[in-house]
Parts: sequence; C-alpha cells; structure tokens
Amino acid sequence: MSVVIIAEKAFHDQYLSINLKGEKVYKCSPVESKDAVNRYRADIIILDCGLEVGNGLQLLKELKSSQSGTPIIFITDVGSEDILLKAFKTGARDFFKKPVHMLELMETVKGILSVKKATREKRRSFTRSVSSQEEFFRKLTTSQPNNIIRAIHYIEENLSGVINLERLAQESTVSKYHFCRLFKRCIGMSPMKFVISMRIMRAKKLLKIYESSVSSVATNVGFNDLSSFIVQFKKFTGMTPVQYKKSLREEL
Repeated sequence: MSVVIIAEKAFHDQYLSINLKGEKVYKCSPVESKDAVNRYRADIIILDCGLEVGNGLQLLKELKSSQSGTPIIFITDVGSEDILLKAFKTGARDFFKKPVHMLELMETVKGILSVKKATREKRRSFTRSVSSQEEFFRKLTTSQPNNIIRAIHYIEENLSGVINLERLAQESTVSKYHFCRLFKRCIGMSPMKFVISMRIMRAKKLLKIYESSVSSVATNVGFNDLSSFIVQFKKFTGMTPVQYKKSLREEL
C-alpha cells in the first residue's frame, strides 16, 4: 500500500523517520500533489500545509472531492480551534499540529492502513491505538468480516454527518436486520452505540487540543442537540464535557 506525503520540499526531511514496513512512502510538493496521489495510487495522504493554512484547507477540499475514499491526515504549523474544526468538516481523518510526534503519527497511519487492507481482503485485523479507558475498541483487533470493516470505515469518514442504520446496512450489502445482528456479534455493541462511542472519542480529542466550546465540539462530531451530547459524553466518560476540560487543565 502507498502513503503520499504532501509538503513543501523544505519540510520533506521532517518525515525521514517515517518507516512503515511493507508500505511505500512517497513525498511530493502541493503543486505536484494531484498528479502524485493518482500516479502512486495513494491509500492514505498526509497533508502538511505548514503556515499556508488557507491553501492547505483548499487543497484538502479538492483532494476529498477527487479522492473521496482516501483518508487524509491534516498537519499545520498554525493550529487553532477554527482550523481544527474546518479540517474535520472538510473531511480530514485526523489532525496534528506541529511539532508532530512521529511515533504517534505512524501509529495513526498504521491504524488507518489496516482498515484499508481489510476492505480489500476477506478477513484481516483492524488495529488502532487506543487508551486503557477505551478498551472496547480492542475488539476491533480481531479478524472481522469484510462488510463490517466497510461499515466501520464509512462511520470514521462521516462522523460529523448523518449516520443511520439504513446507510450502514447498504455499505455492508446486507439487510438492516442481518447487519445489526452481525455487527453486535463481531464488535460487542450495536452499530449506533458504536457510532456514538466514535463521536465521543473525537470529541475528547477536540476538547483536549484546544479550548473548544462544548457546543462547537458537539456540532462537529455529529450531535445536533447539545443536551444529548452532554448526556452521551457523561455516559461514556463519567464526566460532562466541562468537567472533562477541567480535568485536563488540572493535569497540566
């Protein structure tokens, strides 16, 4: 599989430590990016826009338009809550602000690639870096049916939008009834509970990176109702979003 890193040539040396066994890593400049992602058949894109955030977001939008199924990790020198939210809304799978911890970046890339591989093969592992507080995601490290992996991939790509059982069943090419039974048997929870848990995971990241307002985070992760977001957040974490933000400040 191939990883395409888009960055100005002056930044290319920053990615020399990216070492993914069995995967091909290519580097190109933003000007060359559209040709490169097609030529190298990118399975994942790392987009480093440096200080040029506006241009980076525009390129992200164009790439998602032409490469809708390709996960993109967005990296910038100038992070802010507004940029973070715009990146996720535009379709970024993940977001990093420089300086980037390369080990964390590689683990993120490996997790995404494992999903991509699983959609091409009958049965493969889906691995993802998780915290001890999110133990249920370790269930995804076991071999899963291809249609379940496709559904998980769709959920990850559409967290901020509307996700319903009908669409997930369609992605899995089975009936809604069969999909619900199969998903719960494989993952250990219902599809919609899984969607909520993924949204809470992203919400925790948004709250951790910046002093994001609770309402903006709720909207960004697909909750149209703030009270519902607060209830679900507390159910999964044991704290309200405000309490969670406070606990982060106390850790500093």
